[in-house]
Amino acid sequence: MSLTDRYGLTLSTGSAGAARHYQDGMDRLLSYGFGADQAFAAAVAADEGFALAHAGGALFALFQGDGAAAKASIDRARGLVAGATRREQQHVAALAAIAGGESARGLGLIEEHVKEFPRDALLVNQAGSTIGLGGRADREALRVGFVEGLALAYGDDWWYQSALGFTYHEVGRYEESRRLSERSLAQYKGNANASHNIAHVCYETVDNEGGIALLSDWLGGYDRRAPFHCHLAWHLALFELQCGRPDRALAIYERDIAPSSNPRLAMIDGSALLWRFGLYAYQKGPLPWQRLADLATRVTRPGFIFGDVHAALAYASAGDDAALATLLTGLEALHAKGHPIAGTVALPLVRGVAAYAAGDFAGALALMESVGGEIHRVGGSHAQWELFEETMVVCQLRLGRLDEAIRLLSRRLACRATPQDVAWLSRAKIARGGSDTPTERRG
Repeated sequence: MSLTDRYGLTLSTGSAGAARHYQDGMDRLLSYGFGADQAFAAAVAADEGFALAHAGGALFALFQGDGAAAKASIDRARGLVAGATRREQQHVAALAAIAGGESARGLGLIEEHVKEFPRDALLVNQAGSTIGLGGRADREALRVGFVEGLALAYGDDWWYQSALGFTYHEVGRYEESRRLSERSLAQYKGNANASHNIAHVCYETVDNEGGIALLSDWLGGYDRRAPFHCHLAWHLALFELQCGRPDRALAIYERDIAPSSNPRLAMIDGSALLWRFGLYAYQKGPLPWQRLADLATRVTRPGFIFGDVHAALAYASAGDDAALATLLTGLEALHAKGHPIAGTVALPLVRGVAAYAAGDFAGALALMESVGGEIHRVGGSHAQWELFEETMVVCQLRLGRLDEAIRLLSRRLACRATPQDVAWLSRAKIARGGSDTPTERRG
C-alpha cells in the first residue's frame, strides 16, 4: 500500500517516517508555523531519495528569500524525481521554474497542474499567495477565482479556509474573510495564515485597537522563530503608527522585525515601516536604514519585483547609490527581456523613491503618478503597496498641490477613514483656506 499525504496524494517514498515528517513540514509551511525546514530535513534524512522532501525544503527557502538554497534543493529534487509519480514530477517542475526566476512560467505550470491535481496544497498555496501573480493587473480577482474554484476539492479543510479568506479581504469581502479565518483557527489554532487575515480585516476596517489586541495576544503564543512572526509584528507596528504611537512601533521594529529569522520579510517589512516614519513626520533622528540596505543585497533576486521596490526604499534611505544603480540596471535588463512590469511599473517607482529620498518631490510625484493606477501590480497586499500612494500624498502636500492632494485623499477616505489620511486632508484644507471644495470646482 502506497503512502499518501493528508490530501490523499501518493508520496514516492518507502519510508513511513519520511512521509510523516513530510506531512509535518507541509502543515507547518501551510500554517506559517515554526520548523517546516526541520521537518523537510528530517524527511530527507529518513529517505535521501525522496524528491518531494527536497522540494519542500526549496519552498521554505523561497519563502525565506534564500534563492541559492532554494535552487540547490530543487536541483536535488529534479535529479531524484524521474522515478516518482507524474504528479510529483510536475510539482517539482513548477517549483523549479519559480526558483529559477521564471515566476510567470511556474504559475502557468501550477495552473495546468491543479486542474488535474487540485489537492496539491503546497502548489495551490504557492500560487494563491504569490506576491505578484506575474504582474497581472487583475491579480486580486484572478486569485479569488483560482482559490474559489477549488472549493469542492477541499471542503472545510483548515488550510483552505484560510487561503480563501486571504483572497477575500483583498477584494473587500471582510466579513467573509473573518468568518473563514475564525473557522480555520477553530480547527487549527496555530494557523498564522488565518490570524494574518483577521489582522488585514482590522486594518481595512480601521479597527486599530482591535488589531492591536488580536496580534498582541497571538504573538504571545507564536514562536519568534516562525517565518511569519516578523510580518505579524509589522502589522502590529502599523496599528500603533495609526494610533499615533511611533515609539511603540519603533520598539516593535527593534524587538521583532530587525532580528527576524526571515531576512526577506525583515527587509521588506522593516523598510515599509521605517519609510512611513518619514511620511508621517514621526522621525526624530537617524533611522537604522543601513542594516536594511545590507539585508536587501542578500535577499533580492531577479524577477522578484515586490522585493525590488522595497530594496529601493532601503538603498535610497541609506544613501547607497551603487546598490540603487545596480537595482535599476537589473530592472532594465528584465524589461529588455519582456518582463511585464519591471520597466513599466517598477522602474518608475524605484526612480521615484530615489527622487523622494533626494528631496526632489516634483520628480518623485511625476514618476509615481505615471504608474498610479498600476502600483498594485508589483504585488503584496493593499496594506503594503499603498505605501507608494501615501508617498504621492506627501509629495503633493510638500509641493503645495493641495487640490491634487485633496482629490487623492478623498478617494482613499471613501474606502477607509484612516487617522493619517484624515489628518492629511485637514492639513490640506487648512493650507488652502478651509474650503471643502477644490478650487477648480468653485463657482
